[in-house]
Amino acid sequence: MLKALTADQVRQFDEDGCLTRLRILPADEAIALRRKLEDFERAHPEHVGKLDFKANLLLGWIDEVSRRPVLLDIMEDLLGPDLLHWNTTFRDKPPDGRAFADWHQDTQYIKLKPMLIICWLALSDSTIASGCLKAVPGSHKWPLLKHAEGGDDASILSRQQYITDDFDQTTARDLELEPGEAALINHAIVHASGANTTDDRRLGMLLDFLPTSAVKEGPRDTAMLVRGTDTFDHFDLEEQPDPGFTEANMERQRQALEAITQTMYEDSSYTPKGL
Repeated sequence: MLKALTADQVRQFDEDGCLTRLRILPADEAIALRRKLEDFERAHPEHVGKLDFKANLLLGWIDEVSRRPVLLDIMEDLLGPDLLHWNTTFRDKPPDGRAFADWHQDTQYIKLKPMLIICWLALSDSTIASGCLKAVPGSHKWPLLKHAEGGDDASILSRQQYITDDFDQTTARDLELEPGEAALINHAIVHASGANTTDDRRLGMLLDFLPTSAVKEGPRDTAMLVRGTDTFDHFDLEEQPDPGFTEANMERQRQALEAITQTMYEDSSYTPKGL
């Protein structure tokens, strides 16, 4: 029985590989989370890089967002009742008219099957002018396209990756969001985002979910069980972070980052910013 999505929305996600304008948080709560993040940035500027991957292991309030019932109900409708939260990261785009994300598929580097769903939760207005997420509907069913990395320091992506194959961009859809709204994408979809030409930062919290049955290529990885049970043991299960910003949280995050480096950054000159 569906809990949060309609049958038509489930079919649309299967067909398009994306859904948008899903209300996860009230707008004022999303803005309050932005302020909390900015408080951390001001208090710990030397640790801002640690927010780039596995931020949910660093701060308890980030972990709490990943456990919101409305969010888990949506994921259960798409992935089933037994859910792992693999990662939370932030995508910050300053109002400099330069920073962007080139076209890419996350399956090039996130080698998980059958599917990982990325929830792109807006903590600020995410519009065409501010460089919102855009995706090519249906491209999650394409073969994996060829990618290269590096070469443009304005890229906000972890490996500055980009697609080198030709493909049809004419059907790309802009996924505009207000604070507290989310877009969901299948991690195989071709997606990108343009430059921010407004006078405010464009800030999104990205939360990644997968079923406990999911299989990862290569060495074992870690994930957080957030609903149901895990009878597969494909991942080492993570502990919830302590309240506050602690040495124990940083150590657990470091161990998790070292695990993902073996696959996500294989044969790369890049490493997680948190390391």
